[in-house]
Amino acid sequence: MHRDRWSRPVVAAASEVHRVLGPGLLDSVYRLALAEEMRNASIPFEQDKTVPIRYRGLVLVTGLQIDLLVAGELIVEALSVDAVTDWHRARLLTHLRFSGCPRGLLINFNVADLRRGIQKITLPRRG
Repeated sequence: MHRDRWSRPVVAAASEVHRVLGPGLLDSVYRLALAEEMRNASIPFEQDKTVPIRYRGLVLVTGLQIDLLVAGELIVEALSVDAVTDWHRARLLTHLRFSGCPRGLLINFNVADLRRGIQKITLPRRG
């Protein structure tokens, strides 16, 4: 089984962002601050990565926009919402499926305690 080596440093970077900024800002502010914190921690990532959607051998014109793709292995979605819903989880699962990444993090910065705002999601294996 492949070991997840990136979640811990990303969560540490997110914790620093939350410590400094607190809750209540826009998603985009947290995304930019998290990217800066990850850059300072030498965490390899791509920002606003477009992943094509393939359907029956066809690459559709539109693609999925991934907030942060860490080392090609971990998708990070930075949110600032009242509550993470099934829609947020389903969206991340769709991003995992089309990108081929096995794991993702939903990080909701709009909470008093960031530990309660982090959800790890793993793409189910197909048997």
